[in-house]
Amino acid sequence: MNKFRYPSLAAGCFTLLTVGFGLNLWFEPHRDVKTAEVFDEFEVTDFVTEFIKNPDAANEKYLAEDGDSKIVTMSGKITAIDTNLNQQLVIEMKSDQHDAGVRFTLLEEENEKAAALKIGEKTSITGVVSAGPVYDEDFGRYLDAILEQAYF
Repeated sequence: MNKFRYPSLAAGCFTLLTVGFGLNLWFEPHRDVKTAEVFDEFEVTDFVTEFIKNPDAANEKYLAEDGDSKIVTMSGKITAIDTNLNQQLVIEMKSDQHDAGVRFTLLEEENEKAAALKIGEKTSITGVVSAGPVYDEDFGRYLDAILEQAYF
């Protein structure tokens, strides 16, 4: 019976640590995008140009591996208003100089404000950078940048 004592004690400690770590991640408060500090404000064209000229430096500047990517405010003309598969409102702004643009996935509480928006209207939207515009070899064009948890 004594030969199982230490392995079972080690397994129990490992299980408790794993459960504790998992619960810590589960109950960790999420970042409130609306009250967090905005990193920078600029035009959509400037943002896209920065990623096209030097994608590695732009990724380093705006994206974080731990999920706390930069919150930015962009202004530009709305080129499309759509709904994604999760029934979230998505607003697209295109760059004047490039084929790439930015797609903003809005927070649910922003849907009423977004209902008044029209295509071609100039506006400013704030959101968390999830991905920058990247060149896709298969499509032969740039894919749009993605900003999540966006609001006006």
